[in-house]
Amino acid sequence: KATVGNDVLEDPMTAEELRRLWPGFIRTEVLDTRGGEPHQLLGGAKPALDDYKWMENVPPSQEYEHTFGTIDPNICCGVPPGRARTPDHPKKDDLLLWETDISAMGVRHYPGVGWAAAMPVEDRADIGSYWSGEGHTYNDPSMKRPRRVNSLLGQQAGWMATRSQLLYFHEHACPGGFLPPFDGKDWVNDSLQTRNGAVEFWSGGYQLFGRCYFNRILSLDPKRFSRQLLYHASNNKQKTVKKDKFVRVSHFLGQLYTVKERALHSLMG
Repeated sequence: KATVGNDVLEDPMTAEELRRLWPGFIRTEVLDTRGGEPHQLLGGAKPALDDYKWMENVPPSQEYEHTFGTIDPNICCGVPPGRARTPDHPKKDDLLLWETDISAMGVRHYPGVGWAAAMPVEDRADIGSYWSGEGHTYNDPSMKRPRRVNSLLGQQAGWMATRSQLLYFHEHACPGGFLPPFDGKDWVNDSLQTRNGAVEFWSGGYQLFGRCYFNRILSLDPKRFSRQLLYHASNNKQKTVKKDKFVRVSHFLGQLYTVKERALHSLMG
């Protein structure tokens, strides 16, 4: 179980806790309305993108766009024209996410980092944040903070590290090490048996935030946040995944700002 509560906001952090912070990524697609066919996310009396999950519980605060600027869609998703799957000239509100939602997120002011969103993490690894559901936001007192819920983990499709960080993974952070050979009590069948399969474990970041207990964070600065979006360039999830999974990335960031405002309000007693 987590050793911290869901109302952690500005508490001091140890050096080891700071070392366990890691910039996360979120997979993103660009809304594709080319071809003239009705889009599942835009049709109906209440289009899915205008009636997304938890919208009433955590309405987005879009004031951040006036104060801090907007998401830059070209950083992740600007592509040359003429591509079959990827629309060119995306707008900020064209960016979509589907692999997590606000119910799994928290926010915190991190020393030396500033305000950031906390992505889902193992209970025992959590160093604390202010959960979006603190104070029974979701009208269900029994609702618990989602942790290892596959549909909300935020599969991030990759990771980056320096040489010194890789050595920290291998020598300190990861049980059984991070680099081969993968043997000993922490590995099963020479590492071939891993949670969620080889692709997600090795290249999707599950090894770092699962086995190695890193806490993934997303900057609340729209410019930096834009650099933590990875384009799912096949751009096909918007047609194959249930429509109630989707939210515009700009609205998701607005919801995080709403949680930040509630967190600051909580300090007033």
